Amino acid sequence: MLFEPPKYEWEATTTREALEYLQAAKDMIAAHMASLAPGAQGRMERERHTPIKLTLTLDLGPLVQCINDRRTVEALTADLDDLN
Repeated sequence: MLFEPPKYEWEATTTREALEYLQAAKDMIAAHMASLAPGAQGRMERERHTPIKLTLTLDLGPLVQCINDRRTVEALTADLDDLN
């Protein structure tokens, strides 16, 4: 092996960070594929057969909690409006 393969691990705490890390991962894969086989011809076929390891854990719990909180506030506000 000519060089040690890089391994990356990111932990996002906001939606923006998560989207930026996903884009960064896509960009890194594309850059390494360009080093493996420059040019667009046959790119999709190479991507289908080139091995890579990706582990992705997505916890939407905090986001769902925000959605639930917002719905609760909206429901309470609607109930108060109905009382008036």
